[in-house]
Amino acid sequence: MQAGEDITPAPIRGPGGKLLPGCRLPGGGRPKGTSQSDLVRKLLEPHRQQLIERALALTQSEDPHAAANGLRICLERLAPAPKQEAEKINVPGLAEALTFAGKCDAVITAVALGEISPEAGQKTLALLDIYRRAHETDIFERRLAALESGRAPVTIENGEDLA
Repeated sequence: MQAGEDITPAPIRGPGGKLLPGCRLPGGGRPKGTSQSDLVRKLLEPHRQQLIERALALTQSEDPHAAANGLRICLERLAPAPKQEAEKINVPGLAEALTFAGKCDAVITAVALGEISPEAGQKTLALLDIYRRAHETDIFERRLAALESGRAPVTIENGEDLA
């Protein structure tokens, strides 16, 4: 090393704290393999029956808070709450509706008639809203491009002018 050389290492993180491209931390990060939750399940599995028996015994404890917490913790580890599966839905009239309002009406009608659950209806309406906003953005971008280039109005599928 020569006199006057800067020995400060190059930064590996950007201003937001993220690693810069091509930079790695010593050790390579978390090792590949099982997650912490998988490890806990693997360690508890041989003791499953004893934990359940102990948790049930704790429910008869004089301290109701300790009993409830012990039972809750054991059961959360041994039998976690199942995740809700995505519901496959069929909304009559959705594909045939020509407007976004018509599509929303079809979803609301399907919920009202019990053909789909209210949760599925809410998710479908949220999806339609995202699609509507993307569609509007596409139309605005095309109109702006037409205006900036001085071209004639652009027409889309349903016949509306975009310039």
